Amino acid sequence: MDRCPPHCSHPIEVSQLIARWRQNIMTILSIRWIVKMEPDKNMKLADLMYGHGGKFMCTLSGRFDPEKYSDAPPIQICQMKCGCWIVGDGNNRVGRILRKNPEATIADIPKSLLATARFGEWDSEMMDWWNPCAKSFREVMSKRGKNTPEPKHAIYGVIERCGKGKFFATTHSVKKGVALSATGRTANEAKKLLKDKIEIMLKRERVILVLTPMTPLEDHQCRFQS
Repeated sequence: MDRCPPHCSHPIEVSQLIARWRQNIMTILSIRWIVKMEPDKNMKLADLMYGHGGKFMCTLSGRFDPEKYSDAPPIQICQMKCGCWIVGDGNNRVGRILRKNPEATIADIPKSLLATARFGEWDSEMMDWWNPCAKSFREVMSKRGKNTPEPKHAIYGVIERCGKGKFFATTHSVKKGVALSATGRTANEAKKLLKDKIEIMLKRERVILVLTPMTPLEDHQCRFQS
């Protein structure tokens, strides 16, 4: 029978040592996982995911004053499956903090107004349905006020993502009672194919096509991915 070296006062079988070693490793890994799952207080609020799909909107104005809204529900920061953190409730308040200080961190939110939920402790499936292409506050707020003027004589349509690698674009604006559509592997490809069809029908060398996304066209850009 295999046993520990002779200097051990209480000989233990090798199988028991291996079991203890595995248990210790699992304990260490679980501790590291728990630590990893807690948001770092020095994490910048701009790196949190915006909890609403589409453009950034803030229905509140003025400076965020925690004392003035001490009885307000806490700002909820929830962990996504990929490891990112998304604001489930309190997006307006986070936006107001960032308007005043773009370098603000989680530590700038009073503990009494902050609540966190790890993945599995909140309804992440509802968020995936509501906001499947979550983007950071940094990205959505950087696009504020950058609306491009609509070109004249443009033809308008819609585009949507119908699954991985499949995009559908259509328009009813070419001729009355006529609908044109195209399917592509990317949004740009679908738009180009539809544009080509319109140019052939109208016998023009160039048309301006403006498509409104009906569904998110991109995947969530995880901040932990290289």
